Amino acid sequence: MTTSTLTDKGQTTVPQEIREALGASPRQRLVWEAQKDGSAVVRLMPSVMELAGSLKSEVPFTSIREETDAATDAWVTESLNPKRR
Repeated sequence: MTTSTLTDKGQTTVPQEIREALGASPRQRLVWEAQKDGSAVVRLMPSVMELAGSLKSEVPFTSIREETDAATDAWVTESLNPKRR
């Protein structure tokens, strides 16, 4: 059994054995879930890149080039015809 100590500030170090078993890396966020029996479950929070493509959408996505061109066109239009505020 692996143990760690809780500091006065409520912090602890996740033991190396546990980090390796989870596949955790530095600065990776952990999700803690308290169970009714007094135990806790700890999971790795998935990174944004791991979540990419997990949501389905009917909205078509444009390319970075199309977004850049649209932003440039809007900037030029605004520069040539500034709105008075």
